[in-house]
Parts: sequence; C-alpha cells; structure tokens
Amino acid sequence: MNLSQLKYFYTVCIYGSLSDAAEYLYISQPSLSSAIKSLESEFGVSLFTRRHSGMELTPEGKVLYDRCKDILNRTEQLENIMKDFGKERLRLRLGVPPMIGSLILPNIYKDFCPLNPDISLEIIEDGRNELLDKLKDNHLDMVFLLQNNPLDAKFVSKKITELEIVCCASKDNPVSKYKSVTPASLKCVPLVLFENSFFQTELIKKWFQKDRITPDILLQTKQLSTMLSMILSNRAAGFMFRDLTQTHKNLVAIPTEPQTYVSASIVWNKDSYHLSCMEKFINYLNERNPFDIK
Repeated sequence: MNLSQLKYFYTVCIYGSLSDAAEYLYISQPSLSSAIKSLESEFGVSLFTRRHSGMELTPEGKVLYDRCKDILNRTEQLENIMKDFGKERLRLRLGVPPMIGSLILPNIYKDFCPLNPDISLEIIEDGRNELLDKLKDNHLDMVFLLQNNPLDAKFVSKKITELEIVCCASKDNPVSKYKSVTPASLKCVPLVLFENSFFQTELIKKWFQKDRITPDILLQTKQLSTMLSMILSNRAAGFMFRDLTQTHKNLVAIPTEPQTYVSASIVWNKDSYHLSCMEKFINYLNERNPFDIK
C-alpha cells in the first residue's frame, strides 16, 4: 500500500464512480481500476460493491476510508509546511459563505493577490457548519464566518467588521414601502432563504419563532444568484447584508425590528501550523478591510 493508491481509493469514494474519479485524477480508468484491485488483493478484502449506479463502499472499505482520509489530510498538511519552509509558492485554502464572498472576494483579488503573487488562493463557498467542519478537519486553512457568540476554544477568531442583516425586496414589491419589518408584517410574504446550515438563516428563523410566526418559505438555496433572481423578479423577499444591497440598484433594504447585526470574523485552528501565507493574509486584513465597499 502506498500514498498514491490511498489517494486513488479516496477519490473513487468521493466521486462514487471509476470514470469520474479517473477524469479528476487525469489517469485512465483501467489504471485506476487496477490500483483499486491491487489494494483489494493486498488486503484480501473487497473495498467496493460494484453497482450500476456506481461504487458503494463495503464495511471494510468504510474502515479504510475513515482512516485514509486522516492520513491524506496530514500528508497534505506536512507538504504545505515543508513548502512553507522552502518558500515555494503556497496555497491558501479559504472558506467563505456565499453572501460574504460576494462582498469581499473582489477586493481580496484586487488588493491581496497582486501584492502576494507567491500565494495561490483556493476559495471554497459553503454554509457556516460545513465550513467549520472543513476547518476542523484541516481541509481549509482559514474561514470567514458570521458569529454573535464565542466559538469553540479550538478556534482562533479575529473580528473584521459588523454587518446589518436587512429584509430585501424589489422596488415593485409592496414590502419595499415598509419603513421596517416585523415577523407579523412578513407572515404572508413569500420568502427565499439560504439553507439551514447558514448562520443568517438560523438568526432569521429564530426572529420569527420569537413572535411565534411561521414564515412562508418559498425556497431555500445555497446560491446567492438564485436568491437575487427570486427577489429581483418579485417572486419573494429575502434577507441580505445592507452593504450588499448597495451594489444592486433595484434592491430595497428594509431594517428588521429590532435591527439585526452580526460580527464577521476570520477563523483558523488554534493548534495547527501557522503558514506564512496565513500571516500575510492576517496582515492584509489589519491594513485593508475587504468589507469596505469601494
């Protein structure tokens, strides 16, 4: 057994098919199949059950998957650490929720990247819970998160700014005429929200629950573009950062009662190796706030 075989096995687990995994790995499907069969022969077990719908892990395969995921992750960490010592081009794996990403990524690519050509950014967009899980498992180096309460002690959190979450509607939506909104005033208004794993959705649902109002949720999505499309086409109202509404002239921002504010922070693992590219990114955040709309 070697690391290449484990990487091949892990990739098949992730993609669920030999053809998709082979395409991702840039190797032929027969070569990948041979590597998997070699592992099975070495251990004397079947790692996958081959089905028409794809590759399904056997109980023995699940044990290997759980163990090799950690091995490959630690190997990647070690590779990054050694490259950091050697001052080679480094990759900074940055997790960003979609709504935050739409605010800050243009400024990061405009300001941070030209000043640090030795750093390659890898951006992962997802909800808060998924990003924290990826950070915890060291699949990400740093993540931007919204928070109103302290995080687990295993994380380091640095507050960057404070953001207001407002109700958003198109200019043609009657809601756009409100000076402020309450759960009761939105009781019969179709809403588009992010999925439940997103922090702002959790806050908004608690806001409704406090007044014992069940919101009329038309759609929940992970995609900011979908949310914007639903709001701008006047099919629903939604909730966004006030700063974001300023970049869309047809959006009207209406404050909630009481007003809803959250802290936006950059977070990393307390005990993981502090890459030089992470230090450079923190220095950039100290000097230039990417949340400042320009």
